[in-house]
Amino acid sequence: MQGAGVKERYRTPPPFDARAPAVGAAVALVLVLLASGVLALAVYLTALHEYQLEALLYYLGTVATAAGGLVAARWADHKGWLHGGAAGLLYVLVGSVLGHWLFPGDGSPLAHLGPRMVLGFVLGAIGGVVGMLL
Repeated sequence: MQGAGVKERYRTPPPFDARAPAVGAAVALVLVLLASGVLALAVYLTALHEYQLEALLYYLGTVATAAGGLVAARWADHKGWLHGGAAGLLYVLVGSVLGHWLFPGDGSPLAHLGPRMVLGFVLGAIGGVVGMLL
């Protein structure tokens, strides 16, 4: 019986767990939606204007991307940079497609997709590295 426990403890994990980036991207999307809702309430209830919150929402999106990478790395429990980067990449892709679908007349969600994908991967990978260190 003792040998089975040792085998289970030292098993080799799969090289890539596809569920981990999906969970990380979902967490990032939920965080951005919650932050957007709070900011929308702030605009509605105070004298703030939408243009004043554009930079804040951008930086909240970058933090959410890194947080999604952190969650993906913790979910996979190995190769944090890879799972975190994939979560950031998936978050950017899903967010861009949703933005293009919800606002079809505006070409901006897909205008700079390449640099956004690179930035999403890098931020997610940084979050994944931090997630593996926690």
